[in-house]
Amino acid sequence: MKLSVAAVQMESKNRDYEGNRKRAEGYILEAVENGAKLISLPEFALIGYLYEDSIWNEAEPLRGRTYQWLNELCNKYKVYIATCILEKDKKDFFDTFILCGPDDRLWFHRKIEPASYEAFYFKGAGVNPNTFNTPIGKIGIAICFDTSKTYSIKSLIKDRPGLVLLLFSYPSLPSFSLERDINNWVETHKNIPTIYAKCLKVPVVSCNKTGKFSTSLPLSFGIKYKSDFVDYSAIVDSNGNVVSVISNRPGVICTEVELGDENYVPGNIISEGRWYLPYTFFTRFTTEYTQKIGKIRYKFSRKRKKASLID
Repeated sequence: MKLSVAAVQMESKNRDYEGNRKRAEGYILEAVENGAKLISLPEFALIGYLYEDSIWNEAEPLRGRTYQWLNELCNKYKVYIATCILEKDKKDFFDTFILCGPDDRLWFHRKIEPASYEAFYFKGAGVNPNTFNTPIGKIGIAICFDTSKTYSIKSLIKDRPGLVLLLFSYPSLPSFSLERDINNWVETHKNIPTIYAKCLKVPVVSCNKTGKFSTSLPLSFGIKYKSDFVDYSAIVDSNGNVVSVISNRPGVICTEVELGDENYVPGNIISEGRWYLPYTFFTRFTTEYTQKIGKIRYKFSRKRKKASLID
C-alpha cells in the first residue's frame, strides 16, 4: 500500500500560539495541494519550546483548541494531521502526540518520559500505546528524546506499524558544551530516521523545528540556554534511504512511500540496556541528572499545582 506523506519544518515562536498556528496552516495547505494524506508537524509546533514556568499557560485539554483546529482541517480536506500538545489532565501536564483524522477521529500517545529539563514542566506517562490502526495504515510514533531509549523501539517492534512518525523539538546543545558532544548530538539526530527505518523495515517521517532556541534554565540563577534548532527533517523509505529532506530553512516536503510489511520480524537484537541511540557519556549523564532533579521539583511545585487549576 502506498501513502503520500508530508513533513513540516517550521519556526515555532514562544508565546505566539496564533502566529504559529497560521504558519502551520500555510504549510498544511501546501502539503494538501501536493497530494499528502498524512501530514506531520513538529513536537510542540504551536506553543514553542521553553524551560520556564510560563509554558504552563499554553496547556490545553486533549480535545482543546489544537484538536478543534486540526479536526476542522482534517474534515475539510480528508487528511490526517499530527503534532504534539502540552496536555493538561487534572493536576498534571503531559507532552501528548495527537493524530487527527476525518470524521472527528483522534489517536493519542503521551511522551513516555520527559527529557532533561522538560521534567521540571511535565510528567512522563510511562510506556503507553504508540502504534495505532488507522484507515490509512498502521501508524507508529515516537516523540523526540524517547527515540533514544530501548523502550520506544521495542514497543514498535512488538506492535509492527507500517510507517513511523518521529516528532522533535530538538535544539543543538548550548555553546558551552564540548565540541565532540555537540557534533555527536547533531549527527545522531540526523541519523535517527534511517536507524529506525532500517530496524523496522518501514518508512519514517521525521520533522523538527528551525530557527533560534533561547530559554532560561531552571535553578541556574539566570543562565540562558541559547542555540539553534537542528533543522533537519526527512522522509526515509523502508530500506533506510533518504528520499526527501529539508534543512536550514522552514518548509514542507512531500513524497509517496510504500508502507512496510506489518508481518516483518526484525532480525537484529535490541540491547537490554536503557539507551538505544549512540549519545556520548556526557549527554547521557547530564540528561539523566537534570531529569531526576526536574522530577522532584515538578512533584512539589506549588506553581505547577496552581497552574493545573486554571481553565
